[in-house]
Amino acid sequence: MKPELECAPCVLKWVYERAGIRANDERRFELFRRLSAVLSRELNPETNVALLNNQITRSIDDYLSDSAEYYEETKLKSNQIAHQILPAARNFIEKGRTEKERIERACFLASGTNIAPTGAPSEAFKFQEALNIMKWREPLPILKGDVYEAIQKAARIFYLADNAGEIGFDGLLIAKLMEMGLKVTLIVKEALFFEDATMKDVVFFNLHRSVDEILTVDRFFLPGQTTNSLEQAFQKSDLIITKGTGNYEALKGEVEGKQIIYMLKVKCNPVAKNTEANIGSFVVKVEK
Repeated sequence: MKPELECAPCVLKWVYERAGIRANDERRFELFRRLSAVLSRELNPETNVALLNNQITRSIDDYLSDSAEYYEETKLKSNQIAHQILPAARNFIEKGRTEKERIERACFLASGTNIAPTGAPSEAFKFQEALNIMKWREPLPILKGDVYEAIQKAARIFYLADNAGEIGFDGLLIAKLMEMGLKVTLIVKEALFFEDATMKDVVFFNLHRSVDEILTVDRFFLPGQTTNSLEQAFQKSDLIITKGTGNYEALKGEVEGKQIIYMLKVKCNPVAKNTEANIGSFVVKVEK
């Protein structure tokens, strides 16, 4: 996705608050100077927002390692909370009257758990939004396009996960895809990247025992700018399923010849404009 001017302070806030969560004042000033230098140098109307994010986070690897302990603890608590909710979520999905409805419900929960704030999370994710969806206390996520038709036409799926905790709900959708006989490659972060899911979170939910392949990516995946194994898996796939704002910004406008299912919460004006949905909405969107 190409940036609007308001994307610059948003990216700065997203990285600064996460990377500096355990830094003292002196370190925070240094963090801000480093991020601002890369941002001012690399920001232009033709760059990709996720690429910009990758560029500025590569300049602060020492801050990422400093904040690791905080996020390990937060992620574990999010996983534990999600694990407690999963039986009810599975039941909600299975109450769908048709296979199409069950797939849609799984997508709704995957989207409805994409709740990480723009600022750094101050506590583990509680997934109250998912509970409200299951109890019909709030509207279902906005569905744009026919996800069931897109999935039915696919054979190989490239599934980009987002955060810890919510990856447990991704597992419910992945289970339905596997039941349909589809090949699924799951992509998580290579190393600790704030609250994003890694192999440690995959193992927590036993997803390594169900998918066909698991690959890791350094920061946000961008076609043509990654490892050979990731690029080959991406090219072989005929359907991309992607979670969260960062992955939306990475792939929007960057993929040709493949269908994509985006699942996310709309958290800013540029994404609201792109998805044609209001800020605060949960969206499941199919694009060809």
